[in-house]
Amino acid sequence: MPATEPPPRRGASFLWLELTERCQLSCTHCYADSGPTKSHGAMTNNDWMSVIDDAADIGVREIQFIGGEPTLHPALPQLIQHASSHGIATEVYSNLIRIRADIWGTLVEHNVRLATSYYSDQPEQHTLITGNALAHKRTTENISKAITLGIPVRVGIVSVLADQRIDEARQLLTDLGVEDVEVDHVRRAGRANKEVDTPLEELCGQCAGDVLAVYPDGVVHPCVFTRSLQVGDVLESSLRQVIDSPQLATARTAIGNATAENQRHRDGSCGPNCHPVCHPGCRPVCAPRSICNPLG
Repeated sequence: MPATEPPPRRGASFLWLELTERCQLSCTHCYADSGPTKSHGAMTNNDWMSVIDDAADIGVREIQFIGGEPTLHPALPQLIQHASSHGIATEVYSNLIRIRADIWGTLVEHNVRLATSYYSDQPEQHTLITGNALAHKRTTENISKAITLGIPVRVGIVSVLADQRIDEARQLLTDLGVEDVEVDHVRRAGRANKEVDTPLEELCGQCAGDVLAVYPDGVVHPCVFTRSLQVGDVLESSLRQVIDSPQLATARTAIGNATAENQRHRDGSCGPNCHPVCHPGCRPVCAPRSICNPLG
């Protein structure tokens, strides 16, 4: 097939639902440019429920609730329950600063996975990156609590500082009982990007396939990093219509062409769940819940 032709429609098997732009942290590298003064966006609870209904109809197998900080959204437990009722597996990407009791209960009841970012064994370094002096203590405590409750936890250590204590952070997490710890570098998106758009070459290439991201304003993008690449709006049309749109086909072709070299290095273990810290240097690229970890 010529590179200029849109690929066959591949639907979607994985969705990021970015519930809110609000976050307690002000991380220097935040891909979503989230912060304490941001809002939950234009999407209502019913709008999110409808997106989940559409997701089930088109065969989505997994949803990651992300932000911002998704635990700040009051409807998170309800949305998890709704996805679970459709048989959709769920993961919550959280900074784990504060988890309400009802959210803990929902995570356990519906076999939800947790993912988080971590930066250093030293609180001072963690604070320098996150902008919150309480973040290290609270995130560490809640990682430990999740493990005690039997909730699967995976952690991405994002390399931000030249002298960052990454090895020590990994050891601390291992001592806590975290079995899934990976390291990656910052994506050029959000506050980490001095350019207008994230270069498509920065992407792992999985977003040329069957993944989509829905933002708090209802706008749909190929992934959480392609913030300037709009392919639809669930407040104006259904998720199915977005998937069938020429805009999505064109965007996926552009991403596929830009990341062709990355794609050549992928192996059979790569799945549709391309998390937001995917990096072309990872081998394999975008193995679900393994090499690629969300960036928060």
